[in-house]
Amino acid sequence: MSNSLDSLLLDLFQELRNAGMALTLEQYELLRKAVVKGYGLGGWQDIKRVCRLLWVKPCANYDAKIFDRTFDGYIQQHHAKMPVQSRETVSEPIKTTPEKKPSSNLPQIPPRRMSSSTPQPHVKVPAAIQSNSISSRFENSNNFHFSPTNFPIQLSDVQVTWRLLRQTKQVGRDYELDLEATLYQIEREGIFTDVVMRPVRVRKTELLLLIDDSLAMIPFFPALQPFIQAIAEARITPAQIYRFTSYPDEYLYDWQNPAQAQPLTNILPKLHRNRTVVLILSDAGAATATYSQERIEGISKFLTALSPCIRQLIWLNPLPPQRWEQTSAWTINAILNGKMLTYEPASLRTATRENPQENMIKVYGFNKIQNLTPNPSPYQGEGRL
Repeated sequence: MSNSLDSLLLDLFQELRNAGMALTLEQYELLRKAVVKGYGLGGWQDIKRVCRLLWVKPCANYDAKIFDRTFDGYIQQHHAKMPVQSRETVSEPIKTTPEKKPSSNLPQIPPRRMSSSTPQPHVKVPAAIQSNSISSRFENSNNFHFSPTNFPIQLSDVQVTWRLLRQTKQVGRDYELDLEATLYQIEREGIFTDVVMRPVRVRKTELLLLIDDSLAMIPFFPALQPFIQAIAEARITPAQIYRFTSYPDEYLYDWQNPAQAQPLTNILPKLHRNRTVVLILSDAGAATATYSQERIEGISKFLTALSPCIRQLIWLNPLPPQRWEQTSAWTINAILNGKMLTYEPASLRTATRENPQENMIKVYGFNKIQNLTPNPSPYQGEGRL
């Protein structure tokens, strides 16, 4: 992040604190991390959406009116100082930059599809999760209060779960020759005895981790680190990790380098129906209390294509089930046969006991999906009426 942008964000942070918002250092560091990863670089309104998700909370010390009034005043005062341009103006020179022309048989990688959902001012958003890093410019400050947060899932929970998932399991109804038992039977009964067959059992397991990187999921990223760390340190192997926004469309994007896209048509054929475990980490719309038909249909289409290619699907939602009601998460949970899990160690233990051969995904048509809400929905599109 450039020094000029860092200075603007720090001044904005101090302005909001002086206006009465009880912001902490961890929340400022969370904003900096989000900007470094490419969020909020589309101009003032883009950075305002990110700040609202991270800093505005449903309590007296985080008054949304204070935030809007102070932020809008800051924009008027420093309008010309924003060191980044809008996405529209930035995209032009990228298109005209001469590059090596790709082979004709390779797909053209489109720009990242941004989530169309925008939280309304009255919508409750999750509290920002504390960050461990500390900015050097605040090292000697006594004006901040820190509240340690114990994340529900630790690295040890991830490792134990992976060992359980890798236990030898029977694969379908296929059988193979049990050579040792057959030789023993020949010794006892002679060469004309029948061969001994046994169910095909495999131990090898591979993980495909898919993380929703929509704006509403940013506050939960620190809590997801045990999974990312386990893959980075080869505690889980073989494993792949990709990101998507709201729902996987035609592409999945590399976790470390979001600009690198992989077509689903390249990823799905390489999965193994007897070995691949897919773990999805997403709020499914619960964090912003939104109901999106587009999201539901996109997820349904993706899961329908994914199901024949994998052994097991695990979906962890960082929001509790009572926050799923009347949101996209409610219907997606129905598509998963009610097996969307909460983000806690007990859910991981539940996942290890699942029958890998059980079909977790219900395939619904367009009309059926529209009727999956438990009551007539008061929502349309992405927000409340």
